[in-house]
Amino acid sequence: MIRTLLTSTKMIGPTAPTRVRTLSRFKVVLVVLAGCFIVSAAYLSWLIAERQARLERVSRLDVAWVANKAESEFFRLQQTLLAYRTGTGGVNADDVVLRFDIIHSRFKMLTEGDFGAFARSGAEIQRTADRLNEIRTAVEPFINRLEEPGAADQAAALLEPIETLLPSLVGTANQYVAGLITEDHASLSGLHRTFTLMMLGMIACGFALMAFMKLQNDRLENAHDEVQELARNLSHLAHYDAMTGLANRVLFREHLNSELDALRSRGQPSTVLYLDLDGFKKVNDRLGHAAGDELLRAVAKRLQHSIRPSDVAARLGGDEFAVLLRDTLSVEVAESIAQRIIGAVSAPILLDRQEVSIGISIGIFVAKDRSLTGDKIMRRADKALYQAKSEGRGRYRLFDTIPQPDQKVA
Repeated sequence: MIRTLLTSTKMIGPTAPTRVRTLSRFKVVLVVLAGCFIVSAAYLSWLIAERQARLERVSRLDVAWVANKAESEFFRLQQTLLAYRTGTGGVNADDVVLRFDIIHSRFKMLTEGDFGAFARSGAEIQRTADRLNEIRTAVEPFINRLEEPGAADQAAALLEPIETLLPSLVGTANQYVAGLITEDHASLSGLHRTFTLMMLGMIACGFALMAFMKLQNDRLENAHDEVQELARNLSHLAHYDAMTGLANRVLFREHLNSELDALRSRGQPSTVLYLDLDGFKKVNDRLGHAAGDELLRAVAKRLQHSIRPSDVAARLGGDEFAVLLRDTLSVEVAESIAQRIIGAVSAPILLDRQEVSIGISIGIFVAKDRSLTGDKIMRRADKALYQAKSEGRGRYRLFDTIPQPDQKVA
């Protein structure tokens, strides 16, 4: 086109100066467009690189993976040790030692790499990680001499605190990773908006460039959707029990703290039910862990159907559950709900073509004192639960009605 214009300039004498000026302006426009194209291409390359960096960061999730693997391997060790102690499943001492070696490596990962940096970011997390390693160190001598009388029982007893420490650490790690993903999601949303504006500005450069940008924009939208879905899934994992679908300890404490705020500001009392299954261990030992898991899911469903829509049911760990009763008008309401739960859970449950029956004991505490903390409420409900179990199980007890030797509960 430029060559044609130059030829035309030569052919037309009187208008040659005008043609030359037009050609010069055209060249300037071409140079400006080329410069804009180069700058736009460079900017697009940066956007693509930034998108990839964000996606790679999301895809690693090392902290949550390490915590969840440590938890799953710990439960495998418990199952193997239980099978060895009970003489079932053909498990020998070498199997237990192998499982313990795996736990050793998993716990070591809690102090290294990304998880080590995560643990050092909070004093409570660091204390939990250190406590896990202390327990592992204390258990190791018993694992190495399992065949000695009582060594396996001693190892199992020492491992018990990990049942509460690890789920708490897993929930914290999942929350931490969910926070990172939320930040990345916001960043990707900003990149998405910028990319869209760039697409509109680049339409003038030609349909080919527009098609290229549309392709990249589609990829960015897909990444945006994937991060949103991942953020939702991790948020769910951080607040709900994976086995039963009930709220977990973290979410239950959040609801309890919210109720305590209402108690302090408006004097609105809250009621906590602390529940523990009666006879669960026998069923679990007799039918196996798969049946035990199915039993926990069945109990969770019955528990959910026995409470009101506004109440919060949670699995705290093992066969321990809790219910937060909101807007409790009277103690009679709490007792009525406790009776419904006991009746529902006590009904026979079909597991592996066998009918099994278990019971449930409940401790009830009604929080009316504005100075109470979440820990005090849970301890008092737990004390009421202990009283219910000591009186024969399959029943409920109110904290205010059980004997108090010194009328003080820490």
